[in-house]
Amino acid sequence: MVRMFKGKIKRNRDKLSTLPDELLCVIISLLPLKEAVRTLILSTRWKDLFTSISCLNFDDNGFHDGFMNVVDRVLFARKGVDVTKFRLKCRKALDRSRAEGWIQYALWHNVRELELDLIVPMETRIPFKTPPGLFTCRTLVTLKLVMANIIELKIPVHLPCLKILHLELIKFSGDDSVEKLFSSCQVLDELTVHRCSFEKVTEFNVINPSLKRLTISHHPGVYEFENRIVINVPNLVYFKYFHFIAKEHILLDLNSLVEAHIDFGPVFNSLFYDFGTTNLIRGISSLQSLHFSGPFSEALLLGDDQIPDLPNMTYLKIGRCYPQGWERLLSSTPFLETLVFEELPCFQEKIMKPPEQVPSCLISQIKSIKFQSFKGKKSELQMVEYFLKQAQTLENLIIHITARQNRKLRITEELLKIPRISHVCRVVIV
Repeated sequence: MVRMFKGKIKRNRDKLSTLPDELLCVIISLLPLKEAVRTLILSTRWKDLFTSISCLNFDDNGFHDGFMNVVDRVLFARKGVDVTKFRLKCRKALDRSRAEGWIQYALWHNVRELELDLIVPMETRIPFKTPPGLFTCRTLVTLKLVMANIIELKIPVHLPCLKILHLELIKFSGDDSVEKLFSSCQVLDELTVHRCSFEKVTEFNVINPSLKRLTISHHPGVYEFENRIVINVPNLVYFKYFHFIAKEHILLDLNSLVEAHIDFGPVFNSLFYDFGTTNLIRGISSLQSLHFSGPFSEALLLGDDQIPDLPNMTYLKIGRCYPQGWERLLSSTPFLETLVFEELPCFQEKIMKPPEQVPSCLISQIKSIKFQSFKGKKSELQMVEYFLKQAQTLENLIIHITARQNRKLRITEELLKIPRISHVCRVVIV
């Protein structure tokens, strides 16, 4: 039995040693930095493999000290192979000059994916300068920058292969830096601008003919942009505009847009509502799927302005709805097939006032209606009753009840008693 046990161990070791170098390199690159360095002691082969890894992942998590020395040693020991992916994440003190040297190393070795997450403590923070060549790297396909630094572009930007750009906590030095960066990425597919600072920007221009996905979300404590945002992206298919609102929106040539998620967040200046909501909807009127929530829905549903027609929309998800107002939106979506109410207000009871004219989508198009957070209030029950009596093509009404079991049973009984005009409608209670 002892011989059989030893033989089994030997076979397991043989299986590991027979793996191709390419696969072992992938395994090592997925390990935390400390664990990856420990593989050096396994054998000469593992040491050689470590110096040939093309995906470099440096994270100071788990290091009390010595992190920078480890990075220096790893880069010094590497062979002259190209860098496929370079990720540097630091949450502790960082030597700026050494970090800039590491990034420059990646650029010199034709890096394709570069991720810099450099949020060090305020007491040790030194202004970080982007190395020469970062915005003129011919091989970069993905660039993610998470750092509280100012982007100043004094030289031409040339990123001919860049497809994904993610900017977080970045401070833009002015209008020129914004427009120059975004318009110079000729094959860009995806752009995310998250929690960035626009204090020195008067007009935020996103002009790019190749861009397909765009996300703009707020900087903490700054929801209102006093100037205007210009978006001219003819091939855009996905647009997320979250916890942020400009005084003026100019949206040009968005006829390819398919899906949008919009939430203005807590806006304190009512003038922003007046100029923002209707104008924004008009600019994205060609979309097929819309999810909107927060005060945006209140401003749009209860405002005085006429809601623009949304002739292509088939899916609508409302993050917060009111007993009055939603019918204004349905009247603008004649081909709507799916309607989702994510949340209804939980304050005082309100009596629903049915619209004078039944929206055309309820007569001939709607197939599915869902309430995701149903509490059984009078206004909610009235809404369900209205839809069941008017939605002639409805196939599924799905209701997620958020209540204790006894009350849930009572609400379910009330719901199932409501007559339905559609003969094929199923009422599903969850």
